[in-house]
Parts: sequence; C-alpha cells; structure tokens
Amino acid sequence: MGTSKAANLTGRVLINSLSFTPNFDLASLAGQVQSGPESAPSEGMAQNLKLNIAVQTARDLNLASSEVSLQGQANLRVIGTAADPVIVGRTEFTGGDIFLMNRRYKIERGIIEFSNPNRTEPVLNVRLTTTINQYNLSLTFLGPLDKMQTSYVSDPQLPTADIINLIARGKTTQQAAASPSNLGASSLLAQGAASQVSSGVQKLAGLSSLSIDPTLGGNNSNPGARVAMQKRITSSFLFTFATDVTSAQREIIQGEYQFSKRWSASVTRDENGGFAVDGKFHKRY
Repeated sequence: MGTSKAANLTGRVLINSLSFTPNFDLASLAGQVQSGPESAPSEGMAQNLKLNIAVQTARDLNLASSEVSLQGQANLRVIGTAADPVIVGRTEFTGGDIFLMNRRYKIERGIIEFSNPNRTEPVLNVRLTTTINQYNLSLTFLGPLDKMQTSYVSDPQLPTADIINLIARGKTTQQAAASPSNLGASSLLAQGAASQVSSGVQKLAGLSSLSIDPTLGGNNSNPGARVAMQKRITSSFLFTFATDVTSAQREIIQGEYQFSKRWSASVTRDENGGFAVDGKFHKRY
C-alpha cells in the first residue's frame, strides 16, 4: 500500500514443500552465495517500496536432490526495499547429508543465521561427519562465508594435516609417503581425464557420486579401473554400487535406508556373494 514515492509491502509466506531443479548444482550455488560489500541504494520506484515479508517453512520440511538431503525448518524475514532486498532470520537443519568431492557427509548440526539488517550475510554454524579409512572425521564451519573458521577432529586422533590429507586424497600423510610412487605422467593424465568424465556422467545420470580411478584395481600386477557410484533414490534411501572392472566377481552392492533421525539399516552384498545386514543407532552428545 502507498504511493509510487512511498509504499510498503507486508505479508507472510508459509512453505509446505520445496524441491531442487533437475540440473541443481551445489558447487555453482556455493560460488554465487558470497557476502560482499554493502551496495549503494538504487534509484526508482523499486527503491521506494519497503518490504516486510515473513517466510516460514513447515517444522519437518524435507528437501532432497542427488547431492543434498536436508531436514529442518526456516524462520526468515525479507526486509529492505524491492530494489535491494535483505534476508534476516534463522535456518536450522536437524538432519540430512551432503556429497562433497564424491564423499558423503552427514549433517550433525546445521544453523545459518542472517542477522545483518543491511545486507544478506549468512553466518554458519555447521558440523559435518564422515568416515574415511576407519577414521571418524568431524568438520565444523563457523562464521560468515568470507571469514570462515574451520576445525577438524578425528577418532582415532590425527593431526590436522593428516585429516586434510584424508579428505583430499583418502590417505594420511604417512600413508601417502609409504605408498609406492608409481604414478607417471600418463597415469596423472588418466586420473584427470577420468575425473572430468565422471563429473559429466554424474550430472547427466543424476548420480549422487561417481568416481573412476584408472590407476587402482584388485590386481596389483595389472592395475585396472575401479568404478564406484552412489545414487539417492529417495531422501531416505541410498544405493551404492562398486566394482573392479578387471574382475567380474569384484562387485559390492549396498542399500541403506534411514527410518528416522536416529535409526538406519543397510543390506550389503559383498564380492563373495554373501549378504550382511547392519543396523545403526545415531546418538548425539
């Protein structure tokens, strides 16, 4: 209401469901969300239209794509003007997981605060967990995007440098140094090409994770390619398939279902044709 020189837009938006577009890309979104300098007010009617719109989600909102699965709620408000809108409020994730660099991380805590009334500036308080080579890793991200503080914890305990090496290369510093250095220029080129191919196929097929390693295989004397893929069928069900192409017998298939925030179960068919059923109970301290 108002005039072209001074008007107000108020209201309330309640969101019951959300979904990602098929071509949603997490890396592109992260690159676009940057907290920068406050912009100068723009001229025109849009600058004279002041906003005060509440945006709320259902308490148990589920949001899933091939790369991200989120459960939580948001209580936000859009203020500022139509020309320069600003988001304030709070978003909290109570569960879910995310795929980064072809590895699955579970969201143990996810709080995003928007407290700056002059610009949209997300401040993170996020903790992710994953397991690499029997090491349980916990990553914590605190602060705004341009001044992010990151901490790393592992169980069994490792130095920070080893944890970073595990995340980036799948090995600790000591394990990497002890490995035979048999990667020549052709192998490195093959790894780079495989990474580009797997990334393209992953997006085309809608896979959560696809990795192709041309330098690793089950037969050390004749290395072949190891292919591993994961696909989220629903927000609660994740399918995993891994094989060594040098042998048709080296296939591992697993289905994991999340019954609730605390209970999950998985069924695995190993490379020998045997089946294993595991149940997990997740407890926070």
